[in-house]
Amino acid sequence: MKSFVCKLLFLSSLLFFSSSLFYAQTAENSSGGSSSAESSDDSWYYGKLIKSVTFKGLKNVDSKDVDGVTSGFIGKQFTDEIFADMIDRIYALELFDDILPEAIPGDPKRNTVSVVFTVTERAMVSRIIFTGNKKLRSTELKEALSFKEKDIFVESKVLIGERAVRNLYLEKGYTNAKVTSSYKETEKGMEVTFAVDEGRTTVISKIAFKGNKVFADKAIKKNLKLKEVGVFRKGAFQESLLEADKQNIANFYMNNGYIDAQVIDVTREVVQNDDKKRDELIITFVVEEGEQYTYSGISFVGNEIFSDEKLGSLIKVKQGNVFEMTKFQEGIMAIADLYYENGYTSNHFEPIPTKDEDAKSVSYVLRISENSRSHVEKIIIKGNTKTKENIIARELPIESGDIFSKNKITTGLRNLYNLQYFSAVVPEIVQGSEEGLVDVVLNVEEQSTTSIEFGVTFAAVSNPDDLPLALYAKWQDSNIKGTGKTVGVSTTLATGNQSIDLSFGQNWLFDMPISTSISTSFSHAKMSALRTAVNGNGVIIDDSYYMPYEQYKWTIGFSGGRRWTPDWAILTASAGISGSLRNNIYDENLWIPYDISVSKYANKWGWGTTIWTAFSADGRDVNYNPSKGWFASERLSWIGLIPALETEFYLKSDTKFEKYFTLLDWKITESYDFKIILMLYTQLAFMLPAPDHGIGRSSQLYIDGTFNGRGWTSIYNKVRGKAMWNNTMELRIPIIPSVIAVDGFFDAVAIKDELGDLFSDLHGTDFYFSVGPGVRFLLPQFPLRILFANTFKFEDGSAKWNDNWKFVLSFNVVNK
Repeated sequence: MKSFVCKLLFLSSLLFFSSSLFYAQTAENSSGGSSSAESSDDSWYYGKLIKSVTFKGLKNVDSKDVDGVTSGFIGKQFTDEIFADMIDRIYALELFDDILPEAIPGDPKRNTVSVVFTVTERAMVSRIIFTGNKKLRSTELKEALSFKEKDIFVESKVLIGERAVRNLYLEKGYTNAKVTSSYKETEKGMEVTFAVDEGRTTVISKIAFKGNKVFADKAIKKNLKLKEVGVFRKGAFQESLLEADKQNIANFYMNNGYIDAQVIDVTREVVQNDDKKRDELIITFVVEEGEQYTYSGISFVGNEIFSDEKLGSLIKVKQGNVFEMTKFQEGIMAIADLYYENGYTSNHFEPIPTKDEDAKSVSYVLRISENSRSHVEKIIIKGNTKTKENIIARELPIESGDIFSKNKITTGLRNLYNLQYFSAVVPEIVQGSEEGLVDVVLNVEEQSTTSIEFGVTFAAVSNPDDLPLALYAKWQDSNIKGTGKTVGVSTTLATGNQSIDLSFGQNWLFDMPISTSISTSFSHAKMSALRTAVNGNGVIIDDSYYMPYEQYKWTIGFSGGRRWTPDWAILTASAGISGSLRNNIYDENLWIPYDISVSKYANKWGWGTTIWTAFSADGRDVNYNPSKGWFASERLSWIGLIPALETEFYLKSDTKFEKYFTLLDWKITESYDFKIILMLYTQLAFMLPAPDHGIGRSSQLYIDGTFNGRGWTSIYNKVRGKAMWNNTMELRIPIIPSVIAVDGFFDAVAIKDELGDLFSDLHGTDFYFSVGPGVRFLLPQFPLRILFANTFKFEDGSAKWNDNWKFVLSFNVVNK
């Protein structure tokens, strides 16, 4: 009935266009804007470019929810097909009871058309009530629903919610639970009620087996999803898990060569436990084991695209070994994937077994029906309410008309995840309008791209009387109005440091993956530098005394880059230029800085220039929270361009490499895997001065204690050099996927005066070591790391540990 009403409304909408247009044109004529001949043309808008699509009557619905659906039509020519598609998408949102369209000129010359929809919203859910629930809290039940209070009321979601609440009870072991729903309209909106009859809980008290002679009960029981009730196990019974466990038992036997094994019966005995007010269930699986078989090989029929040798190499079960069904099926899937990855999506594979009862062996013939390569008919994007379709589509290295490629789809998914606009991207490949055509459907789930950060952090100070705290605030939107552009502003306020930073960037230009960015900042800081001092006997001392000074600095930078996305990595080449004005304020009659980069800008503004270029190769699965893959980059910077204005001229190189290994991956639930990930990272940075030039100490490399050598927070002004080797090893354990992780880290950093010393004069005593645990927040909007570090160095052949652990507040920095 609802489908019929929607279609009727759709036809009414088409008819309404003529009448609504009449009123729009009559109004225009009354103002002298058009002639009567023009007014009589009721179809003027056909073929015109759609300038805008707007909505009137929105009260509870966020405009972003509808703009994301209609934004893809802007710029297209108006046709009946385009309008029908637009109406279908709007009705599919299930947000409106009535939609009335109107076409008005988008400009005085009527070269464009603006489409206006006057909508009547559906009622809002004012209240969700649960009755009869005693074992489960209402808040827990509400979390199972796909809607919440103040959402638009959708009848189908209430029925879905009814099943979701019952399923939650089933998961908790309440197999007798019943749930019914009802709703009524009030002055405030729709009031939805779920009536729950919990019944008695059912737990599994015992799981037994009959007919098993080869394997003991304990060995079989390990493969079951159903568990007996225990101290740490609820023992909840679910009918769906019982059916799955019947197959799990058969799979266990078949993976050990018993290809005829099956569960021929399951008996249940229910015992009422009135003391605990529950039903206790005894489940017995009756097994028929059969004989054990070995694997005697596979042959292929119908394959012309790939050779027997190529296909046979994908079957990992060895001839003569005990037959393993799972491993054999993985081989068949690998063969199907080989065809799939090369664009053959409509092939058919039929493995036919042949058993030798006497030899107790099994062989297979794989019949392959090869068809021509499939082409992509349409790419359909669903779920995007903010991000415009073209922003998503441009990240896919495949488009309509291309030969289908699984590798290209995988590359596209990686690109979309790296944008950090989506919490989930689920692809579907569906049959197109005819044989050999497929539609690629991308179901995306958007996440917030706006981050607002503020708080208090520790700050280094040069004056012991200054408060070592800093207030910081940051606002950034990495997807402005769904256009893929980024804008950000941040500020830091402390007794010894104040700054403000502004930035703007985009990842695409001229419909190509060309990135551009511009940034500027202004800062004021109280700093300290080594000064020259003369002791009583006239000897100059230049390494023990510090002088204070204030620095004002303004910086502006421009950069651009190009990105390529082959299957094996993301390749990026970029370059940029930045300039800065700085002024170091101190009493020149009192202080003589040892560092010429301080004295050059003494009490006057001076200019500094940096030109840089970089190249990176990114083979990580996801760049901001990888579990496997690698990353490598090289950045070369030249500092100093104008001799008359600048004092320092040198080359700086920064080489990075990181590698990720998944050491452990245990599936705990359907939605959660327990993982342990090993991260290895190394960085080599060095500086080479131009002939007859030096490098000021304040410009040299140092250990900051926050991002490298974590925990060494007090040596950044003491230990400096022109070459640094930074190494990190981390064990990462995601606790809540994509939200929070617990890490353990080990850092080792060495700094030397010259690059050659790293290779010819490097000793264990040169390294600054740190170790400790930490908590890492994985949300892009909250990229904090909280670490506890202990530091040590090797002296006289033994490790000298710091007596105290240090709290370190850091950030997740993603190498790109």
